[in-house]
Amino acid sequence: AVSNSIVPTITCTSSNVMSTMLQASVEVPDVKILYGPDTYMGQNLVTMFTSILNAGWDDERIANDLHPKHNRASITKLRDNIDVFPNGNCVVHHMFGNEVVNTVKENYGDAFVTAHLEVPGEMFEIAMEKSLDDHGVVGSTSDILKFISKKVTEAVEEGKDSPKELPRRLKFILGTEAGMVTSIVKSVQDILAASGSSSVETEIVFPVSSEAVMGVDDSDDLKVVPGVAGGEGCSTAGGCATCPFMKMNDLDALGDIADMVIENRDEVKLRSHLPPQRLTGMKINGNDAIDLGSEPILFMRHFMKEKSLPEILLKKITATDRS
Repeated sequence: AVSNSIVPTITCTSSNVMSTMLQASVEVPDVKILYGPDTYMGQNLVTMFTSILNAGWDDERIANDLHPKHNRASITKLRDNIDVFPNGNCVVHHMFGNEVVNTVKENYGDAFVTAHLEVPGEMFEIAMEKSLDDHGVVGSTSDILKFISKKVTEAVEEGKDSPKELPRRLKFILGTEAGMVTSIVKSVQDILAASGSSSVETEIVFPVSSEAVMGVDDSDDLKVVPGVAGGEGCSTAGGCATCPFMKMNDLDALGDIADMVIENRDEVKLRSHLPPQRLTGMKINGNDAIDLGSEPILFMRHFMKEKSLPEILLKKITATDRS
């Protein structure tokens, strides 16, 4: 609400932030983008545009693979107009630091590398470099899942042509929150089961810093992720193998609330689960704070449906530019 009262604001997710930026710079060619709050994601988006330019993508490839109305000149302008908030990092993705990067470089040169947009720059750069020749992917969790599923499917098809060869082992470095492993394993198992293939094996490698791994009490050798005694896989260095915030909602808690609603009991406790009412009745520069806080999400919903920025947002941006 506060940011939207100062500058025109649109909410983004890791799966639509790139397309939002590309479309915004088409509709407002000189737009200045103040990106926040995740510093790594903002810096990685700048890195992504720079890598594309340095890789020599021509106007035709940019139009085909990024946006039909963009070219090298417009991508350069967009990149140079991004200003990243410097002090916001996800506690989970922060763990992919130098130790992990060095391990990946030294021991997994033959692996496909995936990285969420929010991982630190060095890890992201490895995946970005690999992605340029289709040996990696950078993006959202859905982008990572699609990439791994595609590579397994391709390997299964190739195995049909050489059924007598030894099984091919695919390695994927997973540069994101550990909870995604379940959906990846299910997808891979479904692909292999549907094809009846025994020619492909898949290894999912989840690299974490040593601080995020603990030993089992009765074994010095066996390691378990997630990690330290503090719980949730969080390390003393501030990184986590799993996200404690994403794990706050679970089926047991949902069931407890459903029971309270059905049985019409514990009204006081039920009220404690209602959304916070901090903004009720509050005004910011004469505007309702709830409306200001909701508007960026509604702008995103419009963009996802229409693939263009809403007219009211464009008017706000151009009015800001004139002022």
